Amino acid sequence: MKRITILVILFAIVIAVGCKKENTTPQPPVITFVAAQFSTDKSASLVKFEFFDANGDLGLRQEENNGEQQYNIFVDYYEKENGDWILKSPIIAQIPDLNEPSGFRFDTTITNLRFPFLENEDVSSLTGEAQIELFFNNFIKPLADTFRYEIYINDRAFQKSNIIVTGEMIVAN
Repeated sequence: MKRITILVILFAIVIAVGCKKENTTPQPPVITFVAAQFSTDKSASLVKFEFFDANGDLGLRQEENNGEQQYNIFVDYYEKENGDWILKSPIIAQIPDLNEPSGFRFDTTITNLRFPFLENEDVSSLTGEAQIELFFNNFIKPLADTFRYEIYINDRAFQKSNIIVTGEMIVAN
């Protein structure tokens, strides 16, 4: 009788553990800052980060390009002014233009990007490393000598990742 009780208890434990339901609640992706540096010609910043998505639904297909699916890497550009970080994105540059009544035209640069679709037929978690190239305001006219980026990504379920912050990037004159 004691053996049967022990077997029933063990069987119940095995069934309970074996029948654990899979978590179907959408989980946001997680990104980790790796490095930031200038490109070899100093015209852009290269930012590298690692990503993990438990749901495995990262990236946008080429035809998914409007509304909420226009971008899935979101970048804010900050410049350091008098010791404070000031949000400068989208970047708005004043460019001389004699055809305009004011003598200038304004060019707006949006720094958001698209993470390409990652094929994942078995819908398993995705992990990897990504590098993005970001142009900064100093390619038009040096306005600030120190800047940084804050970056997050969205997965296909529009789950927002954590925000990573690059270190200070200093433009040498």
